[in-house]
Amino acid sequence: MANFRKERFTYKTWGNGYYHLSSDGWQEGKLFYNESQYSYGMLLIGILTLRFKITIYDFTLMDNHVHILLSGTGGECTNAFDYFRMKLTARLVKDGFPPLPVEYGFKLTPITDEEQMRVNFLYLDRNVLERGICLPGGYPWGAAYLHCSLLGEFLHGVPACEMSKNKLEKICGSRIPIPPHWEFHPQLGLLPKSFVDSSLFRRLFPSPKEYQTRLVKDYEAFVKLGRVMEDDLNFSKEELRDMANQLARDLFAGKRVQALSHEEKAKLCVSLEGRYGLSPAQLATALSLSEYLVRQILSSKDYGRKHWNVP
Repeated sequence: MANFRKERFTYKTWGNGYYHLSSDGWQEGKLFYNESQYSYGMLLIGILTLRFKITIYDFTLMDNHVHILLSGTGGECTNAFDYFRMKLTARLVKDGFPPLPVEYGFKLTPITDEEQMRVNFLYLDRNVLERGICLPGGYPWGAAYLHCSLLGEFLHGVPACEMSKNKLEKICGSRIPIPPHWEFHPQLGLLPKSFVDSSLFRRLFPSPKEYQTRLVKDYEAFVKLGRVMEDDLNFSKEELRDMANQLARDLFAGKRVQALSHEEKAKLCVSLEGRYGLSPAQLATALSLSEYLVRQILSSKDYGRKHWNVP
């Protein structure tokens, strides 16, 4: 609890800027149990932009945590999360589910340059892909399907200007004025195109090809940001072998893993562990070796970390 309060105090001292807000991963329960609760979560994210001086550029709702790319002061971001947690807790209790813990917190990470912002966009959108749910553009509970997709343009709801004040208050659970252009879908709730600022994404990713390529190939960026977020990344067999071949080409003049000598493969094994933090089991998959042999390589005085001077 002391650490929770200390972090909040620190965040509130931060000035206006770009941030990645990631909530704690709640292992004992869920934030969203069904479609109706996800829809309510979408609404809450939109309401945050009306109640607080923040701008949202991307977000993803997962069953036990959320990610939001936003700008504002650290204090406004903190207040926005507190409101989100309070309203979501009330909804969980109303629906008969356990409330969020009192100390349920979040991590606020400053984003200081354009490349870092690109990586954060990719990290958020890759979240559903990482967990084997679907492709980013096919996930309804976030803003990823707005990126390099025509779906956002063709998916429509009922505009707020065509709804009565009483109906809007009932839907939103608030008397706060709703912008007339906001659209409410019968299943998805408030559509993200109503409140997400997509101009930053379009500037950072001028072509769909660049976005898609980095989304599936920029492993090093995902790993680095995953470490900051204290998040475990799960790579598929194909991704692990692609990572190995990418690094092999860099280290050994364009060679693929299959063409490496035993000594070169040992160096690649150690380099993969140092760069991506892969486990022995993952390294074994990436290099088509036994896990026992991988462990021997990593600890060997002839082929291990010290021999190759890999941190």
